[in-house]
Amino acid sequence: MHIAALLKSIGHPIRVQIIHVLTNNSSMSVSELSSALSIDQPVMSLHLAVLRKHNVIKAEKRGKQSFYYLSDINTQQIVNIAYYAKMD
Repeated sequence: MHIAALLKSIGHPIRVQIIHVLTNNSSMSVSELSSALSIDQPVMSLHLAVLRKHNVIKAEKRGKQSFYYLSDINTQQIVNIAYYAKMD
């Protein structure tokens, strides 16, 4: 059951992009992620909340901003394999 919930949480195209961007950056704020992916902040915040709920990412407060980072290398590897897989 846990695996299915995890895969469902990372299955949305925006969430895949978030994980992919965080793979190449140690941590990023909501503003930085929104800018990098050209996604409105409210939409970004909703997707970040889903990823946090399933422990895919974690947040660290620095002043008034939260910086998000990947919490599990295994999830990162799953997304990277899927992201770079070529469909025949």
